[in-house]
Amino acid sequence: MSNAAPHSPSLPIDMPEPYGSTRIVQTKSSNSPFPPPPDIEPLPTEPKAGKAQIPPSPTGAVGSFIHGVHLLSKICGAASAAMFTIAMLIICQLVYMRYVLNASTVWQTEAVIFLMIGATLVGLPYVQMIRGHVNVDLLPMYLKRGNRKILAVIILLFGLAISGLFGFYGIELVIDAYEGGWRSETVWGVALWKPYSALPIGFCLLFLQFLADLLGLITNRTTPFDIPEDAV
Repeated sequence: MSNAAPHSPSLPIDMPEPYGSTRIVQTKSSNSPFPPPPDIEPLPTEPKAGKAQIPPSPTGAVGSFIHGVHLLSKICGAASAAMFTIAMLIICQLVYMRYVLNASTVWQTEAVIFLMIGATLVGLPYVQMIRGHVNVDLLPMYLKRGNRKILAVIILLFGLAISGLFGFYGIELVIDAYEGGWRSETVWGVALWKPYSALPIGFCLLFLQFLADLLGLITNRTTPFDIPEDAV
């Protein structure tokens, strides 16, 4: 019988390594280009002690103004969405009243019209903030950065002029409707200064949004037409 020791089988993977073996563990400061082994959990990146990670706050008067205008535009967007939702619910109620209960409707059609128009006007500054209006950027893409900025400033100035004009005459229209006691020629007879007020509100806030965009462009907080600076 041979006295040779039998060949020892390989250790299972879940057993500890023998004494004296070395095992390389990738630490946070390791510069190895290879990924860590699957049995090593990556170390979480912890913020430095004493420094809480908070979103950057607007700096200066211009930054505070832009931040405030953006907040107003977001409120207008929420109000516009709520008005569209209410108009949709009124349409459902109108259909139920007329075609299920065979009842007459008095105010529903007019209310839906005023809500849809008001939601469109009040939502103007929010749509401008998110750049949701129709934009053809073929010409700005072919311009150099300096000429692109000049074109953006000219367009914003035109936007300021048009929104300021509509806002001014919208205020006059609301004042005339209020002082004259204008009412709609329907059975409901709603006071027209109430739906007319959406015109100056929407365009005056659109004026502020154009002004905030212009200040952000002049102070290099934004890029012209939101095109990256490294674009050709």
